[in-house]
Amino acid sequence: MKPVWILLFAVAAVPLAAQESPCPTDVFLDVGRFPGAGDDYPKPRIEVECEEDTLVVRSNGIPHYEFIQITPNPLLETNREYRFPLRPELAEEPTPIPLLGTVGVAINGIPFFGPNEGGVPYPGFGDPVYNSIMDACMGHTAREYHYHALVQACLAANFKPGEPSPILAYAADGFPVYGPYGCVDEDCTSVVKAKSSWKKLRDPEIDAWDAFRYEPQQGPEYLDRCNGHGGHDHGGHHHGEAYHYHVTESWPYILGCFSGTPSPDAGREAAPAVSQAGPRRGPPPPDQPPGPAQVALAAERLGIDTHSLAKALRLTDGRVDPMNFAASARALGIELGELREALDLPARRRGPGGPPPARPSAGGEEPPCRFRCGTSDPNAVGCGLTPDYKVVCTRPCDNNKCG
Repeated sequence: MKPVWILLFAVAAVPLAAQESPCPTDVFLDVGRFPGAGDDYPKPRIEVECEEDTLVVRSNGIPHYEFIQITPNPLLETNREYRFPLRPELAEEPTPIPLLGTVGVAINGIPFFGPNEGGVPYPGFGDPVYNSIMDACMGHTAREYHYHALVQACLAANFKPGEPSPILAYAADGFPVYGPYGCVDEDCTSVVKAKSSWKKLRDPEIDAWDAFRYEPQQGPEYLDRCNGHGGHDHGGHHHGEAYHYHVTESWPYILGCFSGTPSPDAGREAAPAVSQAGPRRGPPPPDQPPGPAQVALAAERLGIDTHSLAKALRLTDGRVDPMNFAASARALGIELGELREALDLPARRRGPGGPPPARPSAGGEEPPCRFRCGTSDPNAVGCGLTPDYKVVCTRPCDNNKCG
């Protein structure tokens, strides 16, 4: 993995006032007592309450620590509301997390996404941690500031070595996400660091979900496919939950899937941001997995065997991965439109994964190069958000400094 330099800074974890109800308001930070993102930004704001069986978190999306710009996108106040199950239950089968958009919310009110980028710059969908486009707390801006991994020191600086980790976030299915450390038993005779059971197959620069496979591992430190486990490795506190997730140093970092039933907030975005390229539309709704009959008919149309198509669509070997037809088409060596047509899927206007249309440069020369900016670059021109809410910049090819 490419090195990701993390600068840890001291913040004091100041919880909101504890409640004598199952509503976990005591878990969330009182962000008003922190310095915030900087003098040029609004102060962070978060409100937490419970309405019957629903945990409600309202936030303006501003981090409680200094904002360091990594992408050309500005940090904007978003004023979001998240509604998750207060008393989550395990589903009969796990479900995929959204390919793009909200997977849960951290205890400072900042949303977290899955372990992949969007489709721009083409072909995209790589691991943003591997691609080193995250700040010290594993966050960055697109339509909104969000995380792709969680750093315990950024959310719970008072953690003491040798103790189990506190809750750092809640997933959209309502289950809590703890830091990396947990007890091996209910009496906490020893503490272990949680480990992912996903195996790396290749460098995840693009199509990260195809660069890893889940392989069950033995040992109290190893997590399931969704990056969670049952048991009471935290003594069962915080309204007595047993199943929960842990953050890990390696893929999928936070969640690999939902073990419970996610709320409708899963995959949701902030309103489009205004960039140099003007306001942009949000991504289309996520694609749903095709059924067996649909796959069989598409395989016949494409002239390939059904198993090969199902494998490219991530429908074999018990996989519970987000649908990404652009990556599936690349795996099959065909055009995205051809695959969607074979599956009888509606056409999508510049759907995720395709290259953005070329924009003629001044003077009638060839279209400028397109590239991802890993850091803010004053020489970049035409930087803006695509319909997949990812950064794409244009600049003449002979001056491509951050390609």
